[in-house]
Amino acid sequence: MKIFAPLLFLFLTFFCSCTPNLENSGSKGTTIKSEVIISEKEKAINKVVKDAYAVISFKKGTTPDYEAMRALFTSNATLYNFRGDSLKFYYIDEFITGFNASIDSGNLIAFEEVELGGETEFFGNIGHRISAYASYINGAEEIGEKGVNSFQVMKVSGKWLINSLVWDIEKNGQPIPERYIIKN
Repeated sequence: MKIFAPLLFLFLTFFCSCTPNLENSGSKGTTIKSEVIISEKEKAINKVVKDAYAVISFKKGTTPDYEAMRALFTSNATLYNFRGDSLKFYYIDEFITGFNASIDSGNLIAFEEVELGGETEFFGNIGHRISAYASYINGAEEIGEKGVNSFQVMKVSGKWLINSLVWDIEKNGQPIPERYIIKN
């Protein structure tokens, strides 16, 4: 018993010194912040998507750089739009022609689209970025439209290009999933 008491004392001293004091920490648990590592492949996919948002955006009195837009897409890239009641389908050149017609007619005098957040996945030479977005139309400060873009990308001759873009807008009863929106 004489040996047991000092051993118990040492054990309790050691145990208490190794146990965090949550009472004084200001929290009920320990939070460990870890840095998220993004691969070079994911960075490249995210960049082509970021560049797509930048190239479609333009200020009043200017127009988009359509050649820069074409350079981000494969030559036969397809775009599918669920904005209305039915699916609209375009090849990249048809989309550009329609977008430019809206500008030429004066219906669209400024446009900005920004990413709100999203998720990227890839395997080998294929990838996907699901991306929540907000659009500002004709210089308005309030959001004109929110939705989700689905970019399918592929690596062609060492460069990531958009091969397909499908999008739908936020509608009554169809909110953007929270996991696609970055929290600040």
